Amino acid sequence: MRYPTRTEGGIRYLEAGPESPTGVTHLLVHGLGGSLEQWTAVVDELRPTTRVVAIDIPGFGHSRTRRGHFAVPDAVRDISGFLDARGIDRCVVVSHSISCVVAAGLAAARPAGVTKLVLVSGALVRASELAQHPGLALRDPALGLAVAAQFAAGVVPVPRVLLTALAASRLLRTATLWPFVASPSGVPTEHLVEALSGSGSLAVLRILLSAHSIDHHRLLAAVEQPVELVVGDRDRLINPSDVARLRAIMRVTRVSVIPDCGHWPWLEKPAELSALITSPERA
Repeated sequence: MRYPTRTEGGIRYLEAGPESPTGVTHLLVHGLGGSLEQWTAVVDELRPTTRVVAIDIPGFGHSRTRRGHFAVPDAVRDISGFLDARGIDRCVVVSHSISCVVAAGLAAARPAGVTKLVLVSGALVRASELAQHPGLALRDPALGLAVAAQFAAGVVPVPRVLLTALAASRLLRTATLWPFVASPSGVPTEHLVEALSGSGSLAVLRILLSAHSIDHHRLLAAVEQPVELVVGDRDRLINPSDVARLRAIMRVTRVSVIPDCGHWPWLEKPAELSALITSPERA
């Protein structure tokens, strides 16, 4: 389903679902080079039972600029202002991939307003180190290739007509989607086209060029709230050592693994991901 979007304080967003009895909103923050459209299938699953808001991070989606401006502190400030303007006093922040640093910054800036983080494919400890020190790719070429594919895919906006052609071709799907999903042929065509229709931003290049100055460890360690991790068992960017190292940095209360899933659970396994986002923590 396609949802109407609005703009508040320069941030494009969609909002769906009923007011939660607890007053908590689920704020969905897309990953590198993405847009709020990435969450469409997840919004479909969540909206019958909870209030959900998906946003374009400033500099991405329909808010991307020709110069590709992006800085984590600026994004945190703008999103925090957006939450104030929309009257969202309490939220669970659900982030994908490298946007975990934006989610962490938001949690640190709003200790009472962010109740929990759900980091989807966000245990990128080795990948963040490689982005800061590209020479590490010589030690782990497979990880280096996966990281390079993520950055490359996020730079250039792809017209909808090309996305439709890609979705219709089994060969093109396999050739382009193998770094991101476990089964390229299994992704529904309509989900693929809709989810990627707003992707691509020069801000990705800015992130790559400034990666050495982003203190990934410090940003994550500043979070005091509970953190849940969701990972695909076939994610090429994350392995058990990443999860273990993130546990040492953050207050991780739950780790959930989605079977037969790669780095993009919002595209490949939206129903399973949505169930994990809203399920209560086990005692």
